[in-house]
Amino acid sequence: MSYLRKLIDITASTLLMLAAVSCSDNEYITEVDDPSVQPGDRAATIEVSLRFHVEKPSLIGKPLVNDIPSRAEGDEETDDPKKAAEEAINDIWVFQYDENGNQLIAPRFYKVESSEIRKLNIRLAEGNDSHVYVLANTGDETWAQDKDFSTVEKFVSYEYPFTEDNVEMGEDERLLMEGHVESTIRKETDLHPIDIHLTRMMAKISFKYVTAEDAKSLIVTRVIINNMPLAMRMEETPKEENYPTGNDFETRSVTLDKKLASGEVYTFYMPANRRGTTTNTDPKAKNNGAPEKALYVQLFVTSRSNGSNFLYTIYLGENDTNDFNVRRNHNYNITLNLKSEIRDDRVLAAAANCFVVNPNNEIMFDPYTRTETGGGWKYSDYVNKKVPAKKIAYVKILWQYVNVIGDNSKGDRVWLDQYDRVHVKTGTAVGNAVIAAYNSSNKILWSWHIWVNNDKPANLDEAVPYYTFGWTGSADGKTGSIITTNDKRSVKGRSLMKCNLGAKSGNANDYGLKTYGTVYQWGRKDPFPIGNLDYNVDYYQYSRGNVGDLRDNNNATIAMNTTGAVHTTELFSTEQASATTGTIAYAIEHPTHFISPVKSGASNPSDASTCNNDGDWFWGHNDLLWGGKPYSNAKKYEVTTGCVLSDNGATEKSIFDPCPAGWMVPPGDMWLGFTKNGRNATGGVYGNINSVHTSDNASYRGFRMYVQEWKKGKWVYFPSQGLRTAGGRPWRNGMCGNYHTSSASAGGRVNIFHLHTPGEVDPFETSFGYSRRAVGGPVRCVRDVDESE
Repeated sequence: MSYLRKLIDITASTLLMLAAVSCSDNEYITEVDDPSVQPGDRAATIEVSLRFHVEKPSLIGKPLVNDIPSRAEGDEETDDPKKAAEEAINDIWVFQYDENGNQLIAPRFYKVESSEIRKLNIRLAEGNDSHVYVLANTGDETWAQDKDFSTVEKFVSYEYPFTEDNVEMGEDERLLMEGHVESTIRKETDLHPIDIHLTRMMAKISFKYVTAEDAKSLIVTRVIINNMPLAMRMEETPKEENYPTGNDFETRSVTLDKKLASGEVYTFYMPANRRGTTTNTDPKAKNNGAPEKALYVQLFVTSRSNGSNFLYTIYLGENDTNDFNVRRNHNYNITLNLKSEIRDDRVLAAAANCFVVNPNNEIMFDPYTRTETGGGWKYSDYVNKKVPAKKIAYVKILWQYVNVIGDNSKGDRVWLDQYDRVHVKTGTAVGNAVIAAYNSSNKILWSWHIWVNNDKPANLDEAVPYYTFGWTGSADGKTGSIITTNDKRSVKGRSLMKCNLGAKSGNANDYGLKTYGTVYQWGRKDPFPIGNLDYNVDYYQYSRGNVGDLRDNNNATIAMNTTGAVHTTELFSTEQASATTGTIAYAIEHPTHFISPVKSGASNPSDASTCNNDGDWFWGHNDLLWGGKPYSNAKKYEVTTGCVLSDNGATEKSIFDPCPAGWMVPPGDMWLGFTKNGRNATGGVYGNINSVHTSDNASYRGFRMYVQEWKKGKWVYFPSQGLRTAGGRPWRNGMCGNYHTSSASAGGRVNIFHLHTPGEVDPFETSFGYSRRAVGGPVRCVRDVDESE
């Protein structure tokens, strides 16, 4: 159901105040034998005819991006099939006020069978000046009955809420319209219909993009509409004024997952947002210094050529240089001509905690705006330019592998510009880096993973669809069953990324070290480097020799001389979990610190008796860090003792999710199709593993898993890249894969997918040492939307 229909439903039941008219009882008509009299009327009935006219909207042709000087071609005239619906009047509410602005009649509702002349009973004081207002297309005959419209002022200032996710107009829906008559209405108007001119209470936005040959690798996969006000006023305020007033009004963003074809027109509707004008004269610089809360549209564009995801940002208004006024009853046309992949200040890297880019490239992103909602977290609680302690003062490199970014001692490879945007220039090497934003007190406010890779791992077009078993569960977790039909994986999941998050290679033919990514403690957004070892079964030191040559902002070598399990004064320290360190605030401010629940002096993190806090880094547990819902509210199925499948994984991405834009951490049932019956496949029986391998696969350092059917079809490589145990020591490169999901389980557990090379695949891992949330494990991202077949 689309926004407009939902808007009507909501306003009918939930808005504002009970109706009240401040008049004494003797002011009202009380003849109960007159069926035309209603409670609240202050005048007798006369019959007048209303004739409706829907005002033609103003057409604003939007200039084009990438230096195309022409304007849009008037798409609504030729391509818009909803034009008739935009002019239709289905019903009206009639309100009438005397010359002092007080209500004369109780509001009346009428169905409109024709858009020509309708005779409507209007209450008025005969011969006196009055003001008649009409509100069209509420679709609800009870809408005004519980609202206070006792004065003109209350009527015209009334605001509808804007709360829905869908801003399209569906079939048989109508736009809200408002109009009024201020002339004197007398009995003789029976012979002369009163003309009421109605204007649409919303703005219409239509856009398309056209791709030239040199930009054919760019694909638009979604549209994000930002800074839509949460209300629309009944009557427009003076046009020279900003509306909504001030800068503290609430707004929302709506994401429309539409894979649009070049030349296809898409349309949506929204309330007015008038933010005024600036003095800018250069179309390329219109976005620079845009007024706060101005409305803008972003096209989420995937580049097949470099694997990055970008936001083409278009501020709406009456011109392409300095106007930021989006007005009601105006149609705004946007034609985005993609002539090449050359980017200017209107093209941002799509916001996330991880940015994927190839070597010798540059990205720019907005460090203040995030739209993820999973888990209920708000990004502005941590980074907020209105709060001095949360405002970014500068950014720099926290750590990097050699030449991933390079020497930033002059602030020319990572910097914050005058418009509060972060710029990153990558170096010549593939690998990983983390950059951090600091406030004026040198405290880290946020940090971002820069993933440099030549194989375009974040390319949405290369996501691999997977199918898994369906299953049922119960609140108590004791009933339900996994569907175990061996050759029928009927549930389509969100498509898989082709490599692990942070891997140096996404090439399907690479195995071992190049495919090992970074590791993550469950619920944290920041990566930890894993050992630079192809194969190592035992624990090893978290040292420069084993992890690699890491450099700082000035390209100086970072000291690393630790087992990984102890507190040090070095950048990569391990801290014991406590009520102080096991918090979001501490994790954000110390993105390189591994937070360990293992008791001081203990050596075996696989033993529950050696751990505090049930083996969780977050003190007291929080199931919502990567989105989803609390484990206690989930449907569950106990596969075997201590082995529970739950449905509390995220469907909406969290601000702490470590995956790039367009991707998120997978749910806990993703892996069911990787074995014959959805349960653990142990004992080296390859006949129970949905793998290309039919015998010992140790040399592959992982598994090539079929992801759609049993023993055939597409396969994806999953390396056994090793992990960092809950104690902080790295372990088992090339032997164990311990993949996180967004599905938190009981206590300090998480539903992980565990590989043991060779010969064992476990969709369910019960071992304490592997299943704790403090474990640093790899992540295989999935698309963040449900895709159609």
